[in-house]
Amino acid sequence: MSARFRIRTPTGQELSFASLDVFREFVRSGDLSPDDVVYDAETREWSSARTHPVVLEIELAAEESAGAASDEGAEATAPHEATADEPAGVEESTPTFAMGDIGLDLAPEPSQLSPEQEAEQFLAQLEAERVSDLSASEGVQIQSFTMEQSEPPPTLAPAPPISPPPAEPAPRAFRPERTVAAPARRAPAAEPKPSPVWKYASLAVLAVAVAGVGLYFGPGIFAPAASEGSDPAPEPVTAQPAPTPVIPATDDAVLGRASERYLTSTQALLRQLEPIPQAWLSGRYLAEPSDHPHVRDVWQTYLGTIREIRAGDAERYRVAYGRALDDAGVQEPARTTRLASGLTRFQASAAARNGHFDRVERLATVAISGHDALVAAEGRILYEPATGPRVSNDPVIEAVGRTPADQALLEEILDAILGELRDGGGPGTASSVREWVYEGLLDAVTN
Repeated sequence: MSARFRIRTPTGQELSFASLDVFREFVRSGDLSPDDVVYDAETREWSSARTHPVVLEIELAAEESAGAASDEGAEATAPHEATADEPAGVEESTPTFAMGDIGLDLAPEPSQLSPEQEAEQFLAQLEAERVSDLSASEGVQIQSFTMEQSEPPPTLAPAPPISPPPAEPAPRAFRPERTVAAPARRAPAAEPKPSPVWKYASLAVLAVAVAGVGLYFGPGIFAPAASEGSDPAPEPVTAQPAPTPVIPATDDAVLGRASERYLTSTQALLRQLEPIPQAWLSGRYLAEPSDHPHVRDVWQTYLGTIREIRAGDAERYRVAYGRALDDAGVQEPARTTRLASGLTRFQASAAARNGHFDRVERLATVAISGHDALVAAEGRILYEPATGPRVSNDPVIEAVGRTPADQALLEEILDAILGELRDGGGPGTASSVREWVYEGLLDAVTN
């Protein structure tokens, strides 16, 4: 099958395209350079990519499609203006936690006193309450003083003559710098009454602890438990609309689109292949192969690339067929069935593709092994050009062996290489190897 379009780059590389759709996808991808030359099999003319009518038509259609998509995106992203019926905005209030919600009173605001002053005030209050109780019960006057006083403490009035009371331990001082004079006879000191300040402080500590628990676990801990079956219903899932088909959903249309996508992805792997160097099989190359190491590198690239294409052959077609089903808008469950059917047909035609892969591998392998054999025999094969001081013994290849054995080795190498080039569907010449690799695969897929 001959190609509809061909492209020739300034470096001499050529690419072929089976149909207009494949060529259109290549142009839209941006891989076509303005310096390339395009050949159309229908007009049988070569034309620059800058002025070729088909290229200009494809680029104009792509620009119009991009402009339409840009206009639609601008309309979709236009800001929404608030109408008169809609409020300009509603400020969301942050939920707060009030201590009154749990029935606790906070402690009164503390006075602006230092801790030492608060302690002295509290001790003075306890001292006054105890002196008041003792004075009321026995009528004894108690005076207190501090260690900082410069005057000696006053003496007490003599007590009436009574029998001395039993010895009692001295009262325990609350602070080292404060002492209290003991009366001659008194009743046991009453236990100090707890100050209301401590009661309020304990309530404040409890309230702060409850507030901390509420803030850590969230206000929902104090909310009433929800009854069973009160979970909110899940939001309904809106089904996405199916994409608009771009090709008919028939088997022939899907098969044709899958073949085009498969060939396009395969050709992308073949772009790294270089043309075979012109020096290959010349008399100078046959006599001095070590001066042309690039020849072996190019053939090694051909061998590695064709093996990579063969290994991923089925996966590339599976992806291509899946994208073709997307273009046709085929959805499940029919999608799975049709994909399996397409892969089965592709595997049934594997013999033609494998035959072409084998031919490319054999040619590359023979070229590499022939190069290595010539390097090993270098110096035993002479370069004799057709023009010179004397007539060449072989003016066709311009190389001859020094001895009959060397000549036999040279002929054996050439017979093996030329046999793969010219027999069994080979490329024929070295200059057409690169194009032959792709067109042989094209024929195997489309025929």
